[in-house]
Amino acid sequence: MPSKVSTANSNLSLTSREITIDGFEQLRMATPATNSEIIQLEAGRMQGRLKHANFAGLSLGFGTFTRGLLSRGIYSYELVTIGFLFDRSGQFRSQGISTIGIWSPGAEHERRYDGDTSFGGISVAVEDFVDFFGPNNRFGDPSAWRKPNIFRPDHESGAVAADALRRIMTSFDKRAIKLSQADAAFWKRAILEAATSVMAFSEPSDVFVASPTRLVRQAQEYVDRSGRAPVHLSELLAVLRVSRRSLHRAFDEVLGIPPMTYLRHKRLCEARILLKEDAGRSITVADVAFKQGFSDFGRFSGYYRSLFGENPSDTLRSTRLQTS
Repeated sequence: MPSKVSTANSNLSLTSREITIDGFEQLRMATPATNSEIIQLEAGRMQGRLKHANFAGLSLGFGTFTRGLLSRGIYSYELVTIGFLFDRSGQFRSQGISTIGIWSPGAEHERRYDGDTSFGGISVAVEDFVDFFGPNNRFGDPSAWRKPNIFRPDHESGAVAADALRRIMTSFDKRAIKLSQADAAFWKRAILEAATSVMAFSEPSDVFVASPTRLVRQAQEYVDRSGRAPVHLSELLAVLRVSRRSLHRAFDEVLGIPPMTYLRHKRLCEARILLKEDAGRSITVADVAFKQGFSDFGRFSGYYRSLFGENPSDTLRSTRLQTS
């Protein structure tokens, strides 16, 4: 049976910062491990903004710049880099460059970018991708990440990925907190899930799939062993060695709900317990939402209200009144 090692007492730092760009040379900070040459092509003052979050060996960045440029070189000699372009509305560009680029460690790049561009980038270790996809997916093979690839997403899936990554980045904004190993693992998976969701990959499985009841029970037991740490769906798929389709079919047959819904309700219940138990401290609803893997505070409140019939702030307030 799969097991989950508790690492709740081991903390990692989450650092997030935002800078104003007033020169092309600052764009090199978009990927901290970069060894790139950036040449400004359009005349005028380069301006823009750059946000960065770093934790557990993963770097996530968003930025904008106003003048066209040429970028060439090597993003990283050790990490896989995923880069993507958006227009100012946060959607993938419908004309011109409309790609997600994936560069393996040491792979060279050379691309020209138009001005008034919004971009994003992720740098992460090959081992993290292998762990994310698991052994039954072709991207769970380390060799799949040892060569450069270019994926062309459709507009709709690209917009969904962009929205998910921006929500996560917003939840990191202006935070300088300690994450447990379990928290960091969840957020890393959430970022990789969003970044790779536009890739047209298959999910073959040559492993015997247990009966639906047994498979659901194994999933529940694994989630129970995680304690209060949120569990990402991709983690279940990797540990149980099944495809997303197989797990969805099993949960639908046994519980009548998708595994994503089950995991969300589990996280909401843990959030309610935290709000009640830690009400006497300086805990906030936003802290609880983040700890349980919700990057969108408004969406968390909506889910919470739909499930429990009250806002999370009401739960916290009433509990404090009872204990005061």
